[in-house]
Amino acid sequence: MRVAIVHPWFLAFGGAEQTVSAIAEIYPEADIVTLFADQRGLPPQLAGRRVIVSRWNALPGKYRYYRHLLPFYPSLFEGIDLRGYDLVISSDSCVIKGVITDESAVHVCYCHSPMRCLYDQYWDYVEDMPVALRWYFKKTARRLKTWDFVAAHRLTGIVTNARYVANRVRTYYGLPSEVITPPVRTTDGFIDPVPEDYYLSVGRLVDAKRVEILIEACNRLKRRLIIVGVGRAADSLKAIAGPTVTFLGRVSDEQLAILYSRCRAFVFAAKEDFGITLLEAQSFGRPVIAFGEGGACETVVPSKTGLFFREQNAASLREAILHFEAIMHEFDPEAIREHACDFDAAHFKSKFSAFVELCIEAKKQQVPWTDVLPHDDASVPSRSIFGVIA
Repeated sequence: MRVAIVHPWFLAFGGAEQTVSAIAEIYPEADIVTLFADQRGLPPQLAGRRVIVSRWNALPGKYRYYRHLLPFYPSLFEGIDLRGYDLVISSDSCVIKGVITDESAVHVCYCHSPMRCLYDQYWDYVEDMPVALRWYFKKTARRLKTWDFVAAHRLTGIVTNARYVANRVRTYYGLPSEVITPPVRTTDGFIDPVPEDYYLSVGRLVDAKRVEILIEACNRLKRRLIIVGVGRAADSLKAIAGPTVTFLGRVSDEQLAILYSRCRAFVFAAKEDFGITLLEAQSFGRPVIAFGEGGACETVVPSKTGLFFREQNAASLREAILHFEAIMHEFDPEAIREHACDFDAAHFKSKFSAFVELCIEAKKQQVPWTDVLPHDDASVPSRSIFGVIA
């Protein structure tokens, strides 16, 4: 069986790329196919793997301009040649699910999120752009949503990373999905008996992560904040940072493990689809202070593994930090780590491979994956092991 794993671009390393790495480990002979790739964005687990890039990879400054190619995404993604592949797995947070496959191929999509600028954040994008561009963006968005809807209905099956995303897939595409949470390397975690007095943020420095909220809160409270990550918002964030805020940029896995294990708490202000870093921090027994919407509600247990702040602003976070400091002795690092281990990468791999086998069987029977009946052959998973999000 020829397998292709399709990811839109490897230009920065984040949760989506970590998920692709785990899928690639399930299928060691699979080709990795992408529009753009940069050595900095390729996960180390893909070293030595066959990575096929499009001819557009030679585009100068692609990291700065790839988001502005939105009107051309359909033609770019349809231009990826997947003829001859029996199984295609797409890693989708834009519209790459629209790649064209052979009619006989099984196409499973791991949906990190329906593309935000087309759906739930549509009006935010419209209001933030110059007035002169709004008409063109609206026209482009209408065309892309139609194309994306049709592409979703060509899929054999959809996996989503959280119930929060599954509900949006049902809302925008009218389709069921199987929730399989992303892989987290919890086995790397350990508990340091003597944490230090800093708060920690890890992730890409982009506007959507709302890192400025963390900075403003720690500036006001004069709390130490260590920020790990790089991104296009780095300069503007450094401009507002006070003397208690430190930017480390990229760090090694060994350095990151120490930072996780010794932080007072991990702070997170984004409305994230899932948030792998929340669980990475918990795998080191450290509590989380997170904005209480989105995927964080599925990974943080209030009063056990962390707590939430309810308004996405610095004032609400400041209150949460002060509340945390008053009760921080009540959090049990062992219980926090135990909770995180439920999301380990090993669980992801077994669940994902089982779902792909289910989709292969559904393709053979020419029925939706939700209609596959239990089979006498033990190698074909029963529908009863899947929690369908209808």
